[in-house]
Formats: sequence, C-alpha cells, structure tokens
Amino acid sequence: MYESYYGLSDKPFKLSPDPQFFFESAHHSKAISYLRYGLELGEGFIVVTGPIGTGKTTIARSLIVSLDESITAAQIATTRLNPEQLVTMVAANFGLQVEGLNKADILRRLENYFFALYQQGKRALLIIDEAQNLSAETIEELRMLSNFQADGKPLIQSFLLGQEELKPIIELPEMEQFRQRIIASCHLKSFNIDETKNYILHRLRTVGWNENPSLDSDIFDLITNYTGGIPRKINIFMDRLFLYAFMEGIGTITLDHIQSIIEELGEELSGGLKARRPEPTAFSPLGIKAQEMMPDVHIPDMDRAHRTLMDVMKVLDEEIYRKTMTLKNLDKMIVKKRNELSQVSEPSFLDNTYRKK
Repeated sequence: MYESYYGLSDKPFKLSPDPQFFFESAHHSKAISYLRYGLELGEGFIVVTGPIGTGKTTIARSLIVSLDESITAAQIATTRLNPEQLVTMVAANFGLQVEGLNKADILRRLENYFFALYQQGKRALLIIDEAQNLSAETIEELRMLSNFQADGKPLIQSFLLGQEELKPIIELPEMEQFRQRIIASCHLKSFNIDETKNYILHRLRTVGWNENPSLDSDIFDLITNYTGGIPRKINIFMDRLFLYAFMEGIGTITLDHIQSIIEELGEELSGGLKARRPEPTAFSPLGIKAQEMMPDVHIPDMDRAHRTLMDVMKVLDEEIYRKTMTLKNLDKMIVKKRNELSQVSEPSFLDNTYRKK
C-alpha cells in the first residue's frame, strides 16, 4: 500500500524470507562464510543456531540462490519427525517417488539417486531448517545418510539451522558421533543499534527509497530497544511505521511517531513486539504450533501456497491503497465544502450594521 505512495519498487519490510534483502551483519556474514566453507569442503555438518526471527531461513535461501549447477539442493522446514518420516521427506524433496515404500526401499532409492548425481559430477546438499524440532534419534539418521559415499567422499552433505533448543540436543552424550562430524557452527545474535539502523536503511535502499519519508537519526535507539534487534520484529515494526506515515501524510519520521507505534502495538492483541516469554517456532491464531497442524506438508506445496498468499495480499494492498486515497480525497473535499459553506453563511460586518439600524 504505502510503497506506491512513497515510490518504492516493493515492500521493504515483508516477513517472508527473500534473498534480495539479505543483510550481512557480522554474525550473518560469519554464518554464510561457514556454509560456503562447508560446501567447498564437501563433507561434514554445519550447524547455525539463533533466536526466532534472526534470519536463519533467509541465510539458507541466500545460499541456495548462489549455488551453481554442480550442487543439487533441497531445503526442509522440519516438523517433529521420526527417523522414517525424515527419510521419506528427504526423498520427496529431492523429487523421488516414495509413496508406499518402506524405509529400507527409500534409503536404497536415495543412495542410487545420490550416486547418479555423483556420476554426473554433482552432489546433494540437504538444508534442514527448524532443526530444533528433531529428536536426537532423528538427527542421528542424518548422520547415517552421510555414510552414503563414493571414492571416500560423502554423496550428501547436510546443514542444520535451528533455534537455541537445538544446542542441548546436539550436546547429549549419545550424540558424540554426530558432534565429531560437525566441521563448523555459529550462533546468530540480535542486532545492536548501528546494525539495526544499517539493516533498515539496507532494506529501504533495496527498493529504491529516496529518503521519502526521511528518518530522524535519533529513532534507531528506541527501535532497537523495543524490537530487541530481532530482524523479524524490526520488519513488523517498520512496516507498521511506514503504513502510519502514509496514512498521516508524514514526510519526516520522528521519535514521537515511533512512540505512537509502540503505544498502538501495545494495545493490540499481540501485546506488542517486546519479548515477554519464549515464543513457539510458528503458531496458528489458536496458539497451536503450525508444525503440529501440518505434519505432512512438503516444501514445494508450502512455496506454492505462499506465492498464492503473496499474490492475494498484493491485490488486497492495492485495493486498500485505492480506498485509502479515495477517502483522503473525500476528506479534502469535505473540508473544502465546509469552508465554503462557512463563508456563505457567516454574516458580514455590513449585514450586522444594517440589522442594528
């Protein structure tokens, strides 16, 4: 809605992970470097952890779009899968038909597929997102997949991205063999004030922002404090802020406007963006984890659903924008007509003088 008003080419603060908006903070740059290092090495596990909303999925998407044809990648956002379900999902996301097959048959089909890639000079990469949902037994199954080898080299490599709950799972005594396969790991942290400022400006400049509306330099401290420097929360806050600026016709965003948005968000059902307790990975309006509601949804289906949802949101945004502009024009017309009527009905000085006589 506001992007048209301010001449932006796209929504700068949309929530869906988009590689074009990838911002390399010190920690994000380290994470992407580790992932690329793992790719060059061609073996072992890379583990990236971080709080909800710190950009783990965006990192994965950014890595995938940078891959050349020698790597065939699959990305899975996990539910609470047992080992057999994980193997089935891995095969399905690599495009294999596995319906009706048992685990042993699926593993044989996967091994044949990976070996066929190897013969073509390619290799398989599996990216597991939301890996904190996996049990130790299921993560161990990933280690077993890495035992598929040719000429002493693994046929598949796995990267794990997850919330902080993933770390104690990996640290369990029975996970010693898996830990020995980890070649690098890093933990994403929230942004400080300077990183929050640069992150916001980066996203705005990516969509052609020409400093309309302009941003006062003293607003970023309060934004960082309120959002905790979490990228997803910053996006939510800034999207609301720009909508507010559009609705009010604001040309320069100041601390007062930031405080207004904080008060608005605090009055809503969400209770604002300030963290008060641990949040679920993803949740429905009823508070049920989305993974528990959709245990068999594969990523391709989710991507199609997501694209459809984005198209619908775009149409609705455009319609809301038109309605809003119509209302603003009507408001101006009403004010103008009210002023005209006021001037017509107001008695002049000569009229008052005449009546007194």
